[in-house]
Amino acid sequence: MKKITGLLKSDRRLLALCYVAFFVGSLAVALFGFAEDRMQRALGNVVTSEITAADFDWVDVEQQPDGTLVSTSYDPRMLLKNCPQYLRTVQVKVEFLNRDPGEFCLFYLPRPDMEEYDANYRVWPHLEADGSYTFTLPHGKIYGMRLDPGIYTNVQFKMDGAVLNPTRGLASYFAPTRVWALCQLVVPALLAGVIKCVTESFVLLKKRGGRQLGGK
Repeated sequence: MKKITGLLKSDRRLLALCYVAFFVGSLAVALFGFAEDRMQRALGNVVTSEITAADFDWVDVEQQPDGTLVSTSYDPRMLLKNCPQYLRTVQVKVEFLNRDPGEFCLFYLPRPDMEEYDANYRVWPHLEADGSYTFTLPHGKIYGMRLDPGIYTNVQFKMDGAVLNPTRGLASYFAPTRVWALCQLVVPALLAGVIKCVTESFVLLKKRGGRQLGGK
């Protein structure tokens, strides 16, 4: 108990402990993701498959005579017709030809009773070295998936298909992302601040309680 109290009194030690705890927790989450993914693959729930642009229902997206696609509004959407419930990763092979799309994101439905897509349930891609875009979804079942290929009209793009649940190596589960790096930088510091405030408040309340008992 004294060691814990001494640790909480030292701001540097507390901050270091929070950084170490967050890093170790991140490794544990990544390892759990790898194990859970392998289990679901063994059960036949997570299946790797390839799809094309024809496997989507297009909204405000049209095909040109040369086979390329173009957005016809500021809200183009591509809804996957037969979405698997276990969808962990989507690798899209797409090339934007005439301009940056502004945003290229993936929406998903986490509940069967959801009829409309919600901005709270979307992910952004990681640009791979080969030019493809990889979306990583949270674990759990989903009940619909939609690609939004931009936020501008007249965005021309060529989609060479996509891979649902591509096979991943162990190292890919531990590969750092920009979001993880930001969290690793900010979250432990915030956690240390919260612990410090709670500890000081507890000590203050304890002292006041002791004074009141002593006064009686």
